[in-house]
Amino acid sequence: MLDFLSFLWPWLAACLALGAATGAFARGGAPRRRPARWLMWFAAAFVAAAIALSFGAVEGAVAAAMESALACFTAFLAGAAAVAAMRGTLPTHERWALGLPAAALLWLGAVAIAGPAYDAQVQKRIAALAGAAGADPAAVAVAGRDVTVPPAMGDARELIAQIAAAPGVRRVSVARAAASGPTEKPTDEAPAPSPTPAPAEAPAPSGGLDAAACQRALDAVAVAEPVAFPRAREIIDRRAAAALDKAVDVIRRCPEARAIEVRGHAGQGAANEALAQRRARAVERYLRREGVAGRKLTAVGCCAGAQEARRGDSAIDYILR
Repeated sequence: MLDFLSFLWPWLAACLALGAATGAFARGGAPRRRPARWLMWFAAAFVAAAIALSFGAVEGAVAAAMESALACFTAFLAGAAAVAAMRGTLPTHERWALGLPAAALLWLGAVAIAGPAYDAQVQKRIAALAGAAGADPAAVAVAGRDVTVPPAMGDARELIAQIAAAPGVRRVSVARAAASGPTEKPTDEAPAPSPTPAPAEAPAPSGGLDAAACQRALDAVAVAEPVAFPRAREIIDRRAAAALDKAVDVIRRCPEARAIEVRGHAGQGAANEALAQRRARAVERYLRREGVAGRKLTAVGCCAGAQEARRGDSAIDYILR
């Protein structure tokens, strides 16, 4: 946590200075002996968020954003209270709410700029540890301050302990292993013909697929189970994860020697192309975390390196190479 806060120090210093300015110039209000109502509500939200973080109710980038919000709010109040106490205007804390919109903007800047930079720094540290232990660094996913290792690393307790002790890491979890399919019992009866799947549903093949069948199945998944992201974000929520799990089921039946290109979409423009690249990388990390081994996965932001037509409305599609 201290490593994370030290990385945010320019933003926290700005919140502290903003709070000091608010405490110095927000005068003229009626003195209050009790905390202002907005301050009480913010304090309740602060405590609720702290409890949620301590019990692991939130994780990944959302947890990191909440931690930075708590830190920025604390710095803002500390600056305002310190200056107001020195000037003897502490009872007029009702007017401090005027500085909250600017503090919120500083927090959004910290999330948008410092957050991805810190993720990359933690990813670099974890990759160095995984590489030194002979593991595949690309298979380790980092979201905020949370690290997820693939099932193949589940028994590497020493490596997991090293990752957990790395600066900035909040928790380490092992991705769930792929569930094995049910074993069919032999029977003398002729198997009943399987019904033709509806066009709107993604196929669920039971055996291995050749390259052409794998591509058709992935295209069907992209259309029937489109991956959707929050607006202007690359966060994989539960809905997107459910759609990606359908693709994982198909990829596990694809030829292991084939390379799969994960393409992200976000619209036209340089900013959207950068967002599409981040989305593709997030999905690539998710697929590796789910134990999709034996395939070479690459992330591409559409349409700089891909000319194929987009599959349906999905923000993600897949191309076999």
